[in-house]
Amino acid sequence: MLSSNNRTRVYWDILVFVCIFWASLESPLRIVISYDQNIILTGVYFFIDSIFALDILWNFFTPEYKQGRWISNRSEVIRNYLRSWFVLDLIAAFPFEYATFKIFGVEQSQHPYLYLILGITRILKVFRISDILHRVNLAFQPIPGVLRLVLFSFWVTVIAHWCAVGWLYLDDLQDVQTGLTEYIRALYWTVTTIATVGYGDITPTTDIQKIYTIFVMMLGAGVYATVIGNIASILGNSDLAKAAQLKRMAQVDSFLKARNVPADIRRRVRDYYMYIIERGWGEDENLLLNDLPLSLKREVKIQLHKSLLEKVPFLKGAAPDLVASLILFLKPTVFLKGDIIFQRGDKGDSLYILSEGSVDIIGPDDKTVLLNLQEGQFFGELALVTEEPRSATVQANSTCEIYTLNKTDFDHSLEMFPEFRSAVEKSVSNLKKH
Repeated sequence: MLSSNNRTRVYWDILVFVCIFWASLESPLRIVISYDQNIILTGVYFFIDSIFALDILWNFFTPEYKQGRWISNRSEVIRNYLRSWFVLDLIAAFPFEYATFKIFGVEQSQHPYLYLILGITRILKVFRISDILHRVNLAFQPIPGVLRLVLFSFWVTVIAHWCAVGWLYLDDLQDVQTGLTEYIRALYWTVTTIATVGYGDITPTTDIQKIYTIFVMMLGAGVYATVIGNIASILGNSDLAKAAQLKRMAQVDSFLKARNVPADIRRRVRDYYMYIIERGWGEDENLLLNDLPLSLKREVKIQLHKSLLEKVPFLKGAAPDLVASLILFLKPTVFLKGDIIFQRGDKGDSLYILSEGSVDIIGPDDKTVLLNLQEGQFFGELALVTEEPRSATVQANSTCEIYTLNKTDFDHSLEMFPEFRSAVEKSVSNLKKH
């Protein structure tokens, strides 16, 4: 069996999707529009039939995702496929037109409607679209709602096309010549009817056309409601965290304004919210990941904070246990430019690791900048080691992302990991020299 992570299968699914879309549009169109079956079109039919036939083999030899798990046992995959989609896929892939000509010698020009019926079997593959897009979604994990929008657009396009073909077929009953102009006109009528616009410039004249129009209008009412509901849902769910943070920012700003908080403070509050929204810090990751098993939680957090691990010198090449332990203990915090991270004389309760931005170490006069720290450096360790009050004030020189490690976790890490103790002792020694 091929791996469930095999991207070749995903790209194959995309190719099958394109073939299904083309067959869904072209096969019904041949019912109402006559055009030459030239070598190019014949080649396209052969190509699509070949793709559909090979897709049956793919389904025999690739894992199946069912009920939240990948099924990799070949016999189980084959058994499930034979019981479900095999017959439909076989009918869609079988070249009935070519077989009829070779076996029975029936010419297409003599029995055009027979060939239309045999050729339209390709559109049965359309019922496989949901499964195909589901596998693509599992592989690429796009923005929420993207593939749902693709699926929705596919069905709206296909339904509108089929309704237009039906209208053209009813015109054919009146011996009206059908061509590209007539198809565009029929599609225009279909879209205006389904969208409940109905300008009235194209109207049914016969009883059968009126009955068909009633059917399309009833279908249009459902499609229109589905369009509005789906688009609203997709837009609303495209970024739930961002929407929630924007709503919270508006509520906080309204509250502060009602309490006559100065405008400069309100602006800083808005700046904070906009920063965490743009950086994707809109949710508490510990709360979101709380349900994951510890091993998986560690892997996810390491990937989330990969940039931090690449910036901190003593974490580069550190033991995996140290990295995993610190990643679980560290808590991300944002400070805006000018914020005081801690002041001289405060109790030392945390170690700070600077991930983004820069900070100034300010001397006893609260004016002189003793040291400027950049990304990847840590500070606050002296007070934790000596258990003395903070010896200096630290102020954010720009908007900073800082990870904090509280004293309990700090002491635990010193005991468990000698390399971390060495890095801290070296830093404390350098600070004492200054």
